Amino acid sequence: MPAVTVDNPLTLPKVAASGDAVARPVLAVTTAPSGFEGEGFPVRRAFAGINYRHLDPFIMMDQMG
Repeated sequence: MPAVTVDNPLTLPKVAASGDAVARPVLAVTTAPSGFEGEGFPVRRAFAGINYRHLDPFIMMDQMG
């Protein structure tokens, strides 16, 4: 799908809310563990150790540096 570019983004139509959305409880609140990538670059992994069935396959929440 091609990108849509406009001068004023407020002119774009709103996306309708899904009627089948449900609220889910918080699974856990944790502190991201620290580690190193490659040649010693510091990184914090927000979802380290979380079962992948609880995550979206495209979510990446690493803090680099």
